[in-house]
Amino acid sequence: MKKVLYFLAVNLFVLTLAAQPVRERKPATETTKPVTETTQVLGLQSDGCNYLMVSQPPKPKRGKTTKKQEPIEPYYPERIEAYICFEPSSAYYTEEGLNILDSIYSIAFAKGNNKFYKMTIDAFDDADPLNEMNASLARDRAAMIFNYFSSREGTEFIIKRTPSTYIHSCSGEMPYYIKYKMPFDFKWTNLYNKTEEERTKDGISLVGKVRLIIEDDPEGCLGEYFDYYYPSQDSVLSGNHASVTIPKGALESITHTKDTIEYTCNISYKEYMSFEELTNNYHLIPHKKQFLINAGYIVIDAEHQPDYTSCQNKENFQPVVKVRVPIELQQNDARLKFYAKVYDNKGRPVYKSIPTKKEKDKETKLQTLTADLTAFQLDTIYIGKKVEEKELSDYFFSAKEGEPGAFQAMGGWLKPYKLNKKGQYIIRKQMQMVLRKPIGDIIEE
Repeated sequence: MKKVLYFLAVNLFVLTLAAQPVRERKPATETTKPVTETTQVLGLQSDGCNYLMVSQPPKPKRGKTTKKQEPIEPYYPERIEAYICFEPSSAYYTEEGLNILDSIYSIAFAKGNNKFYKMTIDAFDDADPLNEMNASLARDRAAMIFNYFSSREGTEFIIKRTPSTYIHSCSGEMPYYIKYKMPFDFKWTNLYNKTEEERTKDGISLVGKVRLIIEDDPEGCLGEYFDYYYPSQDSVLSGNHASVTIPKGALESITHTKDTIEYTCNISYKEYMSFEELTNNYHLIPHKKQFLINAGYIVIDAEHQPDYTSCQNKENFQPVVKVRVPIELQQNDARLKFYAKVYDNKGRPVYKSIPTKKEKDKETKLQTLTADLTAFQLDTIYIGKKVEEKELSDYFFSAKEGEPGAFQAMGGWLKPYKLNKKGQYIIRKQMQMVLRKPIGDIIEE
């Protein structure tokens, strides 16, 4: 019963850290922390067995205030030091030593502990003459302490989870537990040939003990934060007629995480720009109000593409995805535009024209249409022209169901071209200006 009460008293004292300091120690080493931190010592016995020394926050200055005191956040120490006693000639710690280890674990590995700890395990033997039986005693004691902490996670390493945050381009700052292998220094010393001075530390005998130190060291634990950008580098996709440039990070990003994340991004790209592939399965650009002549289209699909509906930080996605489509000479005067998805007030996608620039080659006089899109618009990008219903007959021939290139529109069937008996393309004049030239002869109707 006495041991149970002792264990409860140890945990209550350490977790609350509310009791007054019993004793302040001034270690004689260079690692002494002067400053504003104090330490609390618990469980000190006459032989220095089984106690904790825990750093505490500076005491707040007392002053008159009428404001209601805010709840105090839990304090987790910058440094924990303990001496764990072992049974004589044994690699097993005492029952009181186990109680101290349990108390240390409840502090250092608490779910809310936001420190990034490293561990130093310094083990010692019983200072007896060395023989075959005790030659590895100090090392075995160090291993026993290491195994205590690693076994709590069921792994071969000491694993800690520290509450933190990561930043996602769509979701913003998100709560997150960073899981990492705790760095440790593993040392053991035989004391038989050591002087009395070498057998003590801060006035405490090291014989038969393990000195355990846990210290906050974010840089040593984390190293460089891993940042994941999709795509991981500037990506340029080129086809026969068009090209797409997607800068690094244009589609999604995740920063400040230790997790191993696959940061490659598969981007597929298809274009339907030539006369043959376009007219074999012709269709008008989908639109509710106007008729949009389809002069060609490209399809861009990418992993890690943000979802417009669920994305909370849409402003992070700027129009930086560049699409370039050179147009042929006869298309220069057709005033073609890009049509891509835009979103209405209710977040529904609709196809509308987007701003287009023209780049003209001084030598060939050929023009290239360029447009800058956002990551939300990667899907089907059309090139086309808006016309009235009455103008459709200037572009298309009447057709029957099942004819090559025929599509359904205006309650009937239309097609963009006809073939004569010689296999020559017959295309209306307005349609010739819009589409790229087919392979073969063209004659006007």
